[in-house]
Order: sequence, then structure tokens, then C-alpha cells
Amino acid sequence: MREYKLTALMAATSFLLCSGLMTNNRQMYWMASVLGALMGGAYLLVRRGAQPTTVQRHCPTELMEGETVDAQVAVATRARWGLLWVKAEETASAGLAVEPLPTEQDSPFAGVMHYRLTALRRGAQRLGPVYLTLSDPFGLFMRQERVDDTAEVLVLPRPVVLPRWSWEGGGRGRLIASTMHGRRGEGTDWHGVRPYTPGDPLRRIHWRATARHGSWHVKEFEVSQLAPTVLALEQAPTWRADGEAYPDFDQAIRHLAWIILEAPRQGVSVILVGSSMPEVRLTPEHYTDPRGLLRLLARIQPDADHSILDDLPRLIQQYGERYRIALFVPPQEYAAFHTRVQGYQAQGYAVEVYA
Repeated sequence: MREYKLTALMAATSFLLCSGLMTNNRQMYWMASVLGALMGGAYLLVRRGAQPTTVQRHCPTELMEGETVDAQVAVATRARWGLLWVKAEETASAGLAVEPLPTEQDSPFAGVMHYRLTALRRGAQRLGPVYLTLSDPFGLFMRQERVDDTAEVLVLPRPVVLPRWSWEGGGRGRLIASTMHGRRGEGTDWHGVRPYTPGDPLRRIHWRATARHGSWHVKEFEVSQLAPTVLALEQAPTWRADGEAYPDFDQAIRHLAWIILEAPRQGVSVILVGSSMPEVRLTPEHYTDPRGLLRLLARIQPDADHSILDDLPRLIQQYGERYRIALFVPPQEYAAFHTRVQGYQAQGYAVEVYA
């Protein structure tokens, strides 16, 4: 449409100018001059009329993975004579999805863009730069301009249950029951027999002992222990990469988020370690701000210069007697990690590998 307008005006100007030359009609000269001045002024307005531009965003600084919110970006441009129209277009990094929303404004050239923002991937994501389309009021000329104004949106990991996870301790951690933080269930290790007491389930009746003693006897199990846990995350860049993202690594972070937030309900203390991050001992004070824990997990990246396997001997020496150690590793390296920890498992240490 814009090309048709410009072509029509140029054709009309040429016709009036040629007609004026042929007939020596000054009125046609004047009309051609007005049309020429109109087009020239519109062109100069679009090319040189923009003053310094400011961008103002209305959006949250934190989102949860999968969360969708309505946001807005407003562009203020001081244009000469107030005749410059501005259309704004927001952009975002791959972890955010921007969907423009229809507005009730008559003209899209209002300098304000309403959009729906969806968090796709955890981590520090970026909004911006903003692309502007400048136009004169007649729509004859347009110019694209980029404003390098950016804002950070931190996308928090969404906790996901780890199906194979069990809160019960094992290995050497079972030898120091007095130092454990809690008890859970009836256990699975048979401890002996005792006389039946009302309320004992019938499935626990020990028939041979009952026949031998002539009275009801039941099996007695050792109570399962809840050992404190060390969550050891592999941060070497060996995870499956999908462009700029590491899908398997992000899934491991989601599982860690669930374990960390669920631990206080189970009465289990947790220590988080990684290949390139300082040790984080999670205390009751940390759990007063669950989003603070998620912020910590949101910024972790697989950027270490060594593997968590290099730190495993130190972790075993430091925590192996009392703690259960859970390694979170890339799926393609599960076999190598599992082979490496079998020696420690044979010595009675509670070391597990999750991929």
C-alpha cells in the first residue's frame, strides 16, 4: 500500500510539472512544488527527525518455567513537530517466547507494544533489543531502527519429581543410626522375632516361631534411616547440547529443585556440590525463601573445567561415613560413572548415580 501511495504522488507531481512546462501554467508549478515539498519533508522527517529514544518495560524480573504473563514495552521518541510515528517490536533470547497481543488502538504506530511473555527455559534470559519502525503520518516512508536496550528475566527451574528417588539412607550411613535425622516406615531388613502385640499386621506373623513357642510371634524389622544427603552435580560440558541449551542438564536441575524443596518435609539435611561451584549447606534458614534456592539453581551452568569424578575421592573421604552421596550425571556417561562407584559401594558407602 505504501508503494502505491508513493508511486501515485510521484506520478501526479511529474504530470503537474510537465503540464506546467508545456502550458506555462504557474498554478500547476505551484501544485507540483507542494507535492514535491510534501514528499521531501516526509522523507527528511523519517530519516532525521528522531531524537534520542528511551525504552520502558513493564514485566516481571522472575518467572517460573512454563509461566505466562502479560507484559508491555513503551518507546518514547522526541520527534520534531510530533509528526513521527513509531512502532515497537520486542525481541527475546531463546528461553523466552514473545507473542504480540492485539490492542484497541486505531494505529499500530503508537510506540507501545503489548505482548504475552512465556518462560521456556531456566536461566538468565534476555529481553531486547527493541526494533522500531519509523513512519511519517502519510505512510510514504519507513525506516527500521534498533535500540540496544535489554533487560534480564531470571527463569526459575520447575521442580520435577525424580521417579527412582528414595529418601532412605544406606551403606555406611546405616551404621550410625544415632546420628541420623529421622526414621521412616517399618524398614526392609529383618531383625528378629518378638511376641505379637495388638495392631501388628497379619503379614508379619512368623509361622515357624509361632509354632515353636505356641503363641503368636511376628517378624521385627530394622527401622529404615534417613541419612543426610550430598547432591553432587556434574558440571563438565559433556551434557547433550541442543544449540545453546542443555536439555538433559536442565532436567537434572529440575530434579534437584524437587529434592531440595522436599528435603525439609522429610527431615533430611542436604548439601549441594558441583564441579565448579562452592559447597552449599542448606539450612532451615534457606528454606524460608524457597525462591532463593531456585534462583541458585537457575544460574548453574555446565561450564566446569573438570568432572565431578575428580572430586569423588574427596567427597567419599569427607562425607562417606555419614552421608549418602547422589551423583547427577549425563545419561550417556551413566555406565562410566556407575562402574567407577561400584568400588565404593563394595566398601559399604552409599553412593548412587542418577542420569
